[in-house]
Amino acid sequence: MSDTEIIAEAELSALAARAFENAGLTPEDAATTARHLVLMDLMGVSTHGVHRLEQYLKRIEAGVVKPRAEITVDDKAPSLAVVAGGDGQGQVVAQRALDIAMTKAKETGIAYVAARRSGHFGGTASYGYLAAQAGLILMTGTGASPAIAPFGGRDLKVGNNPFGCAAPGSLALGADDPHPFILDMAQSVAARGKMRKLRDAGQPMPLGWALDADGNPTTDPAAGLDGFIQFMGGHKGYGVALMVDILSGLLSGGEYLDETRQMWDEDGPQGTAHFFIALDPARLLDTGEYDRRMADFRARIKSTAPFNEGGEVLLPGEIEMRNLTAGRAKGLEIPAKTMEAARRLAKAV
Repeated sequence: MSDTEIIAEAELSALAARAFENAGLTPEDAATTARHLVLMDLMGVSTHGVHRLEQYLKRIEAGVVKPRAEITVDDKAPSLAVVAGGDGQGQVVAQRALDIAMTKAKETGIAYVAARRSGHFGGTASYGYLAAQAGLILMTGTGASPAIAPFGGRDLKVGNNPFGCAAPGSLALGADDPHPFILDMAQSVAARGKMRKLRDAGQPMPLGWALDADGNPTTDPAAGLDGFIQFMGGHKGYGVALMVDILSGLLSGGEYLDETRQMWDEDGPQGTAHFFIALDPARLLDTGEYDRRMADFRARIKSTAPFNEGGEVLLPGEIEMRNLTAGRAKGLEIPAKTMEAARRLAKAV
């Protein structure tokens, strides 16, 4: 029996949505959450795809995520708002905040919207992709549970807070644009999800990803998860992680640093905070000029001579968009265990 299964995007989305409906989400919210998970799988970021389904549903079942949370919006100004998520499913709360940010950006040119009292919202790439499809530039980030010690310290107080940035490759092509710029990065050398994946597969991780609990370099992902994950670029990654926390948790009036709880625990809401800064490039350049400049920008990078013969110089999001195009044409390759869980949860009452 194969360890993987090929499944169409629509079928996988329907399975995930039914599972969330079974857990109590409205059909609309279930479809929203499923869309983000499947988009991450399509882009090849399986650590934030349907693989997360069972853990999300465990938290709903435990009562620490409310399937029909009361989400409220404090409209601060034409370009500013704060969303209170009511401890709802992260993708539902985050999509509400993103929608408000995109609407305000279309009206005013730029918008900042933060969300508090939310859950794990997945990866930033799916939100960036949706914003780019709508012709907007997006900067986004989310707080996360403490996983890394402040640079030079030993206590775990800083989340591996992801930061994302996306821009349309072409305003004229709109949702059919094949070349959006999509940056999605955590602040560690490698994300915890990748370490968990290697741990579960019984495989070593590269040296430099993490230290063990005694501060020694290790290739054991389990020891690294119990020890100290390392910031990318040392103090520089540390600084970006703090920046994300200020823009999400601190400014939203929500939790930040070690106030944010673990998504793997079931003893209380996670209290995650997110932010979205949306910018309408059409307010700065007309469509033709933006497209011309972005095409030139891309061409200058792509014309760079590769360091290795036969190599290729890539832009952020290029691999993900190739994966997405292939996945929609040929189906997604999903681990058989993940599909077994998805089908079981979609049938459960």
